[in-house]
Parts: sequence; C-alpha cells; structure tokens
Amino acid sequence: MRHTKFFQRVFTISSFSVVSALLLIPGSVAAQAVAEKEAPVATEAASPEQESWQVNEATLRQVSYDIKYMSSDEMGGRQPGTPGIKMCEDFIVEEYKKAGLKPLADGTYFQELEVGATRTVDKEASALFLKGPNDAEVKLELGKDFQQLICRKDFDLKNDLVFVGYGISADEHNYNEYAGVDVEGKIVVLIRFEPQGDDPNSVFDGTETSRHASGSSKVTAARRAKAAGILMVNDAKSAANADELIQPDRFPTNSLPIAQIKRSVLDEVLKSSPLTIPTGQKLDSVKAIEAQIDSNLEPISQPLEGWTAEFKSKFVQETTKTNNIVGIIEGEGPNADETIIIGAHYDHLGMGAYGSRAGGRREIHNGADDNATGTAAVIELARRFNAREEKPGRRMVFICFTAEEMGLLGAFHYCQNPIYPLEKTAAMVNFDMIGWLRNNELTLYSLNSSKELDPVFETANKGFNFKLKKPASGGGSDQIPFNQKDVPNVFIHTGTTAVYHTPEDDFEALDCEGALKVIDYSEKVLDGLVSLKSKPTFGTPKPFRLGVMLDDANDVVTIEGVTEGSVAEKAGLQKGDIILEVDGKPLTKRRELSLITRRDAGKTVKFKLKRGDSEVMLNVLLKTGQ
Repeated sequence: MRHTKFFQRVFTISSFSVVSALLLIPGSVAAQAVAEKEAPVATEAASPEQESWQVNEATLRQVSYDIKYMSSDEMGGRQPGTPGIKMCEDFIVEEYKKAGLKPLADGTYFQELEVGATRTVDKEASALFLKGPNDAEVKLELGKDFQQLICRKDFDLKNDLVFVGYGISADEHNYNEYAGVDVEGKIVVLIRFEPQGDDPNSVFDGTETSRHASGSSKVTAARRAKAAGILMVNDAKSAANADELIQPDRFPTNSLPIAQIKRSVLDEVLKSSPLTIPTGQKLDSVKAIEAQIDSNLEPISQPLEGWTAEFKSKFVQETTKTNNIVGIIEGEGPNADETIIIGAHYDHLGMGAYGSRAGGRREIHNGADDNATGTAAVIELARRFNAREEKPGRRMVFICFTAEEMGLLGAFHYCQNPIYPLEKTAAMVNFDMIGWLRNNELTLYSLNSSKELDPVFETANKGFNFKLKKPASGGGSDQIPFNQKDVPNVFIHTGTTAVYHTPEDDFEALDCEGALKVIDYSEKVLDGLVSLKSKPTFGTPKPFRLGVMLDDANDVVTIEGVTEGSVAEKAGLQKGDIILEVDGKPLTKRRELSLITRRDAGKTVKFKLKRGDSEVMLNVLLKTGQ
C-alpha cells in the first residue's frame, strides 16, 4: 500500500513525468530504490540530553533512498544541460514541495543561469584533403572517413605529413618516437594506444594500458616536438570488430588540431609512400607497421614522402541553461530578515568529458558521494525544519547549486544575484561529499571565517563526539563565492576518496549511516546558527585569490574566466589568455600558479601572456583590494 501511494504521488506531478516513467522500468536502479523504500516517516530531532548518537532507521531509509535515486544510472551523471540533471531537478523540486518550502517570487524554485561554452564541430567548415606524389589525392568525408575532434581554436592548415608510430616519448623506457625526426610545423600521423598491447612482458605495463597510451600524453609529446597537428588511427585491438570513429569530444585536444582517420585511409597513403625499415623492407599497411614495432620495440618514425594535408575546421560555442534550486523557510522574531543559507551542489560530471580522474573512460560518473550525499542533506534538513511548529529565528534558504564542477558557477551566480541581501546573510553552510565518514572525523573548512562559528559547531558536537578537523585554508567548493563576499561560511566534508571523480563513485560504496550522522549533527548546528542573538561577523582575513578560472590541459595554462572585480580583472588579465611565464619562470600547471600566489602574496609579479597572436606583459599586484 505504501508503494502504491508513492506511485500515485509521482503521477500527480506533471513535471515529474519523466521520472515516473523511469521508476517503472523493471530492474532499473530507480525502480530498485523505490522497491526498497518505505513510505516517508516523520523524523525526530535528537534529544538535547542524548549522550551518544543513535541511528533512526526510518530516516536512514529515507536518506539512503534519496542518495541512491539521485546517483542512479538513469541520472546519467547529472551534467548540466542533459536529461539526467533535469530528472534530478524534478526530484529535488518535488521534495521541496512535499517539505512545504516556499518558492521564489515567480512561483518556481528555479534561479536560471547560463553556463558552459560547449564546443561543437561546425560540419560545414571542417574538411580534410590529402595530396600525395604523382598527383594522388584523397578527399575524406566527415563522419565516414574521418572524425574532427574538438579543439580550442579554429584552424586552417596545409602541412607535410610525418609518421611517428604511436606518438610516444617515454624516457624511462629509452623509447622516443620523436627522436631523430623533424616534425616542427608538420602534421604527425600516429596510432592510438601503445605497442605490444597483448604482450604481458611489455615494458608498457604488460597487457594493462600505461600512461603513455593516453590521449593527453600523445598530445603533450606532439606539442613538445612542435608539431602543427595530429592525425591518428585506431590500433589493431580497437579496430578488431569495426574501425569505428570516436566521438568528437573523446580526446584531449585543447592545444593541437587533431582528427581521427580510418585505417584504410592511411593504408592508401602507405601504398604510394611505404615506410622503410633498416633492413630495406617496405611496410605498406598499418598492420605491417604494428607487427614490425611489436617485434623489436624500435621506432620507425619517418616522413610520408610527398604527402601533405589540407586540414581545417571551425567550432561553435554553445551555452547551456541550468538552474540553482532554491526553497525558503521564513523566520520569525527580531532576526527574521537575516538569512542562513544551506547549500550543496547537485551536478556532477556526466560521462566524464571534463574533470574525470578515470583516464578518459567515457562512462557514467554517478557522483554518489560527490554530491548526491550533500544534496540529500539539504533536502532532509529542509524537511525537518519546515515540519516544526515554530518558525526559525532567521530565514532559512535551501539551495541546491548547479555547475559546481564547472567552476562553482551556480554559487557565483547566486552571489552576484542574491535572492536576499548578502550583507543580511548571517552564514552559509555547505555540504559536499559527506558519505565516507572514517574514524569519526569531520572536516570543517572555513570555520575560521567568523569567530562566532566555532562555539556553535563545538556545542552541537555533544553526543556525536566527532573529531572536528578545522583547516586554516583549503576546501574548494560552493562556500568560496560567499567567502569572497564576506559571508561567514563553513564547508562540511568527510574527506576525498580513491573513487573521487571516477565512475566508481557509486551508492554501493557509501556509508549512508555516517552521512545521516553528519546530517543529524548539522541540524543541531543550524539550531545554533538560527538562534544566535547577533549576526556572526566576518572576522578572519580572506585568503588571497587572484580571481581566475584556469585550464591546464596538455601543460598549457589557459584562463577560462575572470571574476568580476577581482585582482586579475583589475590587472588586465582576460579570458582566453595563455599564461606562459610568471616572473620569468615557465608555467605548465595551474597548481604552480596557486603556489606562487600564496608564496608571493602582497608582492608584484610579472605575467607573460599569449593573447591571440601577440605576447603581453602585465604586472600583477598579488594583494586583495588593490
């Protein structure tokens, strides 16, 4: 009967129709979660006299269901702009409505924003044309003979072709396919993955793929050799069943023009310009080349004599509309016009096109810990506080933020467009990854943002006995934009894990009982915050932040965004700038810039930038409020 009532509730919400359809799919995770779930049971706050925490089984079932549903495969990894994140939005809104949260002024729970700048291939402006000796010509059809991969910039090349084997430079194995061959200003042709892939004794990690098989390693090696672009073919194993073309966003292609061609296309080129090995033997097929390299692991890189490529493409920028999800409980009393924000991001990495630590695996990244757990905390706390007979002493605003994985974009948008004034916002409490409680340790980032916060968190810990870790800095999550706006803030976190940003971050790996303990503790924390007689003061100096969002694909540090009013904007840094050097030292990783700004805070440093086709020198004072 309880399950029947649950389905009736789903079907009465028109916006929840997609979810309800999926709930009926036999065997789906969502259906399994429904089958396991008991009807919602009113939850009880822990008694102030309670000496030690005890689990409420009904609440554990509810919270576990919420996490499992939001991290199911049906959500597709909750990437902004996808059907999966829309399903998650519908679920959160439905729970907000059930909890009785007040919507925004327009009657919805959505604060819309545009994010991303998804790049797609302009098919009409993409072409690959090969010219060879004796007037040989090969015109390739996009999507049939070749696949253009996403690049950062449009390009139009006409360059000679050089074959470089698997495009590997591995000093530790004394194997460098760029040694002794000039590829500067030329287009390199290479094979995907690595040689001896079926040999358990291969120096390249036997039958396992080594780091040299990755696309990023190949692009880095080509860039360092000053190649102008890359054409690649599937290796024999990838083409065993069908020589399929990969998706345009599958390869890390930020710094070099790159396309995949069919093996048959390269075979045509090799027929007229075969490779020559030291014995004088001619190799006129990809298969023959692979067999030769596998036999002795000796590079055979050389120019494809007489062959050039005319290679061009353009890319279209597309933004994505997505939503912060905001629900409100009005306060009562002398501090009712002050706001406590309870937040967590509900987005994740989708299929892992960006941000994945899984080596390019295009699989669903469910983000159970990151951050279905934090989102479930926001929902559960909303239920509890609105179920109380008395209103809280301050307004409580529950926000599920979008696009955190793209650079805290949802939180930045709220801070630039607050529903209630930030100067009247007493505190922001952020949940991100609370599903791996270990040794009863709980990390509280930014607790030092106000001296009034620590006593609240310590008092709430009675009966829970958490080992509260209070780092002086760190914690990159949605509390950061609030910190930059002088709003006292805390980021509650149970620590990173080995499955962070991988497809293995699944519900089955979680400690849901630990997550519930964090939620119960947080309820007492919020009781303390809404009851404070005076608004907490932002008393700790903010850590210096340059105000840039960076990408460091392929050892090139590019500015992807500049925060309005930041040190970076005032100094003249711009979106699209490539940071070549800082104080005369080359910069290849964004972490290096973070170390410099911390070490040299307060000093003026010189940035050497590439802006378009020009180099720009800027002096940047690493000091807030310049």
